[in-house]
Amino acid sequence: MMKKYFTSVLIVFALLVSYKAPAQILLGLIFGDDLNSEKLIFGIHLNYSWNDISNLPESGSLNAFNLGLNFNYKISDKFRAQTEMLAKYTRGAGDIPVYSLGDEHLDALYADGKVSREIKYLSIPMAIQYLTAIGVYAEAGPHVSMRIKANDVFEADTPEGSLELKRNIKDVVNLWDFGWIVGVGYYIAPLKTTSVGVRYYGGFSDVMDGPGKQHHQQWAVYANIPLGRKGKDLKE
Repeated sequence: MMKKYFTSVLIVFALLVSYKAPAQILLGLIFGDDLNSEKLIFGIHLNYSWNDISNLPESGSLNAFNLGLNFNYKISDKFRAQTEMLAKYTRGAGDIPVYSLGDEHLDALYADGKVSREIKYLSIPMAIQYLTAIGVYAEAGPHVSMRIKANDVFEADTPEGSLELKRNIKDVVNLWDFGWIVGVGYYIAPLKTTSVGVRYYGGFSDVMDGPGKQHHQQWAVYANIPLGRKGKDLKE
């Protein structure tokens, strides 16, 4: 069964890399019945996150909604293996002080504005969950991400209306990001297939090229919702 679990994860991961976020719901509808079983739960992962980057002076939090697929394998009554594949996943920071764009006219337009650093990743969080009899669980594990896009978004208000400019910073954001997650959650009774939780992410990797070390930090609230008819009849 564990072999089937990892095979399923690899197949769906390959499809996500090819089609990214727009294909996630379709994949769930296609594979929901086949992947759900007595031990394996397949569904959608939703989360809302608050993101920061360490050692980025005077910056604030960046809020983001993230979407992906969820695989949960029942190892025993007390332990589960959790894997998510997030094709719509954003980290970064908000309220960064405005810096020069190298153009006097643009610098004048955005002088009183704000900057948000939005880095989009294809991410795979993995965790082992310890489950109590009442459905509360603790989880911990590694989190691997690959950078897809990276922009500094400049915003400013003028008498004529709002302005927005996206500056591509992909070349100075590292391709890979490695980190760890810890969290607590609850499997909604009685089936223990739908879960909600709170999770913290801490980064090991340096986010940006250049001097100094900067790491991603994230708090998120999330829900994992199973798909497919069989998901409604999982045995505990």
